[in-house]
Amino acid sequence: MGKNKIILILFWTPIALLALINLFTVFVPELGFDALWYHLTLPKLWLDKNQWYFPGGLLYYSAMPRLSELIFTPLLPVFSWVGPKFIQFISGMGTGFIIYKITGKLKFPEIFKVAAVSLFYCTFLVSWQSGSAYIDLIRTFFETLCLYYLLTKKKILPGIFIGLAIGTKWLSLGSLAIYSLVFGPSLIIPALIVSLPWFIIAYIFTGNPVFPMFEPFLENSLASIGEIVKHWIFSPYFLTRPFDDYISPVVGILFTIAVFTIIFKKNLERKIGLVGLLGVLFSFALVPPSSRYALPYLPAIIIASLSLIISFKKNISGIFLTVFLLSSMTILLLRLLTFQKYIPYLKGYTGLNGFLFSQSGRLGGTYIDVDNTIENIISKNDKVLIGNIHNLFYFPYGFDHTSWVESSEGYDYYVTKDENPYSINGNLVYTNPLGIQIFKLNNQ
Repeated sequence: MGKNKIILILFWTPIALLALINLFTVFVPELGFDALWYHLTLPKLWLDKNQWYFPGGLLYYSAMPRLSELIFTPLLPVFSWVGPKFIQFISGMGTGFIIYKITGKLKFPEIFKVAAVSLFYCTFLVSWQSGSAYIDLIRTFFETLCLYYLLTKKKILPGIFIGLAIGTKWLSLGSLAIYSLVFGPSLIIPALIVSLPWFIIAYIFTGNPVFPMFEPFLENSLASIGEIVKHWIFSPYFLTRPFDDYISPVVGILFTIAVFTIIFKKNLERKIGLVGLLGVLFSFALVPPSSRYALPYLPAIIIASLSLIISFKKNISGIFLTVFLLSSMTILLLRLLTFQKYIPYLKGYTGLNGFLFSQSGRLGGTYIDVDNTIENIISKNDKVLIGNIHNLFYFPYGFDHTSWVESSEGYDYYVTKDENPYSINGNLVYTNPLGIQIFKLNNQ
């Protein structure tokens, strides 16, 4: 077996092992805060109540773009959280495949094509998102398809895919501006046509077609000029923040090299580097800066940086390949360590609620039926109002919340947490070990 084949195997091994770990994670209960808050809960409520928008403080995101949640909706009744998480898993794998295709079009040597896939897929952020019901990988998949079809000089498809990304998350409006600046404005009209329903929906429910942008409660969503400059100067550092969204040990190196790619490369490589650089700078103008917002631009950063490394002398490019391989092995080790908490559930040693209770320290504000008693107290036909609990995906029945319902009139039960029993017009019938209370209301 030749040296190049051995190196290729070494690069493919952590990719394959991480893909297997990520696939297993699809089948374990969701622990992600945003997923339990609204990515999963909104489709569940839509199915139960046939209601799209929920005014008030808890689910204001219900008026935002929700293409991913719309895709999740028919999957939930059949597959529960597994269906939505699998969509994210496929999006991560698909983005890696598109990166491979792009590097092929740029005539990268095979080892660098595989290294590009590794530098994306063998990251902690991509790995945990691949087993979650978040939507960032779905957005990244659409935006990377946009980049691919721009490079193939397609006229309509790039706009369609950036439009789908906008339908997934408003932040992709920034991507539309960046791609239009770098590659020309031809994708603007198809992108806006595809994403138009989300502007209309937001306007109908809130009067603001880009809700919640420009709303008073988001007045600090952009950093101050001083903070933006700091984030830009120290971008390699902020690409590692917060730690839960950690990318990889080499992401700062990749970003720095991509900056030099813009200076020394021409044509497509420079354009790709500009997309990555401007995307990161756009992401870090937000508060708080997070590498998760920069994820859709990571493929461009990787491709641009490798396009410059390929031109280095063989011994120098070989050093970089060794560092990249060590980075992928480091991420694999980290994922193995964090994966251990799922083993009791996968082996059947604990059920859903037992597993959630074991993780309750990281699930603040999440409804958990610790001792499986809820169904012995409340029936499916009872009307339930919930308050003081933030993440409600695991509540087994339909419900309303005090953020969009002002009165408990007509409800049978009130489920809350840490409430003074004397302030409730009803009888406290149960308190679970996490302090979640069930009141039988006196509305008869």
